[in-house]
Amino acid sequence: MTEEEITTTTEEEPERKEEPKETVKAKRAGVGASLVPPVGIVLITAYLILAAAFLLYGLVQFWPLPAPATGSAPASSPVAFLFWTLSVSDEVRLIFIVAMAGALGSLVHALRSLYWYVGNRELVFSWLTMYVLLPFVGSTLGLVFYFVIRGGFFSPTANIEQTSPFGFAALAGLVGMFSEEAVEKLQDVAETLLAPTPEGEDHVGPKTGENSGGAEAKLPGEGQGESDSGS
Repeated sequence: MTEEEITTTTEEEPERKEEPKETVKAKRAGVGASLVPPVGIVLITAYLILAAAFLLYGLVQFWPLPAPATGSAPASSPVAFLFWTLSVSDEVRLIFIVAMAGALGSLVHALRSLYWYVGNRELVFSWLTMYVLLPFVGSTLGLVFYFVIRGGFFSPTANIEQTSPFGFAALAGLVGMFSEEAVEKLQDVAETLLAPTPEGEDHVGPKTGENSGGAEAKLPGEGQGESDSGS
């Protein structure tokens, strides 16, 4: 075979394209590493939806009545809640509103996180505890922020008429929805007023790598675009 024939044969050979290598995810291991079955997904979804409906009902029932055109509003008024009729003061009514608004905000975050992980078939048992406890965390954080702002920016003699339930409910809802950022802000305030606590030997900081599910170590669904939810 001449050199020209060898050159022609080499040019006619199709170029071989390298096939893309599939990324192999690390196998999950440990307690709660298995995927949640369909029954568990239905149960946790029903829990979050029913909790949101319950909190919305509570906000409507505890929301203060508009002040009368003449005179001042009564110090306490009856509240019909489920099967009971309670007589609570306006201050206690506002505390209930803040607590429920904080829990409702955390449920918004939980529902967004849940549909992202279910849609991507990545929901594992270890995250179910977070979904169950997140409304209580949001409620508690909302109350903490309410007490800090009410005690720091309002006079001790200020009554309910000098405050805005809309403003406090909105703040509590945002705190519950962005609980991680709220905790960091509280930590900054505490470190400014108090001395920072030295880290102990068993201190565990936030992970910068990847967790067993292949995502950054953060709350489920955080930082994910809306385009990911349809995949």
